[in-house]
Amino acid sequence: MIVKIEVWPGGVETAPREIGRMVIANLSNLAEISDYSVHIEQAETLRLHVPAIDARVTVKSHPRRDGPWALVRRALDQAGA
Repeated sequence: MIVKIEVWPGGVETAPREIGRMVIANLSNLAEISDYSVHIEQAETLRLHVPAIDARVTVKSHPRRDGPWALVRRALDQAGA
């Protein structure tokens, strides 16, 4: 699963700029309760004091029935992002 964050300067959707990405891989053969490898990247924006992030975490024992947003939340919490 890939979660991509883009900004559309001036609301122009044909000129997107990616500022963050999360790549999530299931390590448990799609088991009901799964472990996931997660890579989180965020571009630095100096003028806004937004730091770069390049973090890797493992989310353990995630119930797949909780859905993707709960998994994204757990990954961000673990990364301290």
